[in-house]
Amino acid sequence: MTLSLLNLAVPRDAVTYGFSGVNMALVGFLPVAIGRYIEAKRGRPIDTGLLLAAFFLSVSGIAIFAVPRSPLASAVGTAGLTLCVLFGGSAVRQELRLADSRGRWRASASDPVVIVGIGTWILLLATAFPQTVATDGSVTNVYVHFVGYALGFMTAYLAHEWKLFENRVEKRVDTGRLGSS
Repeated sequence: MTLSLLNLAVPRDAVTYGFSGVNMALVGFLPVAIGRYIEAKRGRPIDTGLLLAAFFLSVSGIAIFAVPRSPLASAVGTAGLTLCVLFGGSAVRQELRLADSRGRWRASASDPVVIVGIGTWILLLATAFPQTVATDGSVTNVYVHFVGYALGFMTAYLAHEWKLFENRVEKRVDTGRLGSS
């Protein structure tokens, strides 16, 4: 929203549609909604590193595919991939410690709602962050889209972490840990 206001502060001949940042905030909420759905189906919380891994993977994709090539875009893309691997790897290691996690993850990965949700998220990102940002005299403001997306994700992620959503699946003691008797 701040970038949208800054775009309006500088007078120029342009038509600005102001709802795309709000739409992108909803797209930013989608990975957290998918994670909460998986938590509800599994009956156990997921490692939130998976949510961060998804966010940083999307940041990397945006930097690599949607932003014009530059050293900064390459650095952001590389940093995003690195953080994705770090957070994702941590989450995978945490899940592998649990005895019953593989079957539950297979069930989650084959759940049609999860598949459609992830496909929709990817499609919306590809639509909001096109490779060509200028066509027929119009420009897609990927920076405003990114701010909306990042704020939407960050707000939903913090609400999830701070347990502000109702009916949050709480951690339970899992007696089926590997290596314990």
